[in-house]
Amino acid sequence: MSSKILMPALSPTMTEGVINKWLVKVGDIVKAGDIIAEIETDKATMEVEAVDEGKITHLLEEKAGSQVPVNSVIAIIDGDENESIQNLIIEKEKPKEENKKIKEDLNLDKNIQVNQNSNHVKSDDRIYASPFAKKISKEQNIDLTIINGSGPGGRIIKRDLESHENVKASNTDINFKHEVIKPSTMRKVIAKRTLEAKQQIPHFYLTIESDVGKLIELRKKINENNSVKVSFNDLIVKALAMAMKKNPNTNVYWQDNQIYKLNDIDVSVAVAIDEGLITPIVKKVNSKGLNEISKEIKELAKLAKTNSLKPEQYTGGSITVSNLGMFGISEFAAIISPPQASILAVGKIIQKPVVVNESIEIGHTLKSTLSADHRVLDGAVAGKLLKDFNDIIEDPFQIWMQSNDMEII
Repeated sequence: MSSKILMPALSPTMTEGVINKWLVKVGDIVKAGDIIAEIETDKATMEVEAVDEGKITHLLEEKAGSQVPVNSVIAIIDGDENESIQNLIIEKEKPKEENKKIKEDLNLDKNIQVNQNSNHVKSDDRIYASPFAKKISKEQNIDLTIINGSGPGGRIIKRDLESHENVKASNTDINFKHEVIKPSTMRKVIAKRTLEAKQQIPHFYLTIESDVGKLIELRKKINENNSVKVSFNDLIVKALAMAMKKNPNTNVYWQDNQIYKLNDIDVSVAVAIDEGLITPIVKKVNSKGLNEISKEIKELAKLAKTNSLKPEQYTGGSITVSNLGMFGISEFAAIISPPQASILAVGKIIQKPVVVNESIEIGHTLKSTLSADHRVLDGAVAGKLLKDFNDIIEDPFQIWMQSNDMEII
């Protein structure tokens, strides 16, 4: 004996549904409770279940996107495959009297207005539009009553929002034209790791402003007398390692509910490449001079940009330096790179008035923001690290003193 699957009434106000997607095909065997289709109602997209067990012999609306009245036949289980389906099609087009009564009752309660320039019907408290169109109209503050629907039965759909001239007149930019870009493997990893880091690591942030006038003078003297040209980033990496050496309790990370303390100070340096961002590591920075650090950072950056880094060259590390000063960024906060417990975000050097010995002079300042993992670093511990870093770059001669590969200046 055959059984019919009808378009269900999935909400009290539903009079018709749109078959978004069939999940079965003619010939499939189903049992009661199996999901056979996805139906778009006036409120949401929902699933339709088979009500009996057997073989799907007819799908009367095989095309996705078809609009079907409630209680119309949409599929048949165990029907006569050779039987004409004309009678079923007639039944589908003429819904049951109770569904007709629902429509009549709804119309009696509404003040129906027919827009002569439109092929659809609107009412005071009901606009016929797809859920997507309603969502966009709400987000972009679009008046759907002035839009002509081109969908089934005058339904307002996506293309109506794209083409309607009043949308442009409202100063709302709805750009439905777009390009889908398949992310690279690196971009997928970055997306996964930054999401996990932001969700799982309790970040807190500390910012300090440093007077770097002496740091500028030191770099100038070094580069005047040195065979290797040293960058501000090289000086910052060395200074940060020196500060971490003074604060060994910051050279730690949290993993598996335990604290791991590192022996060496390995500083990661953020390098931007076409696919995203990678952080190669300068190992044992505390025991290296500026020349060696500068050469190593340049070499690591070159390997990063040619995708030639080995895993051990970018895995691990004590802390990361992310410097966006070259892009004119004065201050920012960075996301910690696991398993590390901190990252230092460095902005651009800014020339501005400063107070020196109760008088105003033109000074050079630099803002640095430390992002710290509160599971393993407390405010006082992280604050002491940042304060020591500040003291070192404000009195940078000690950087030169701890770099045995420097020329005499």
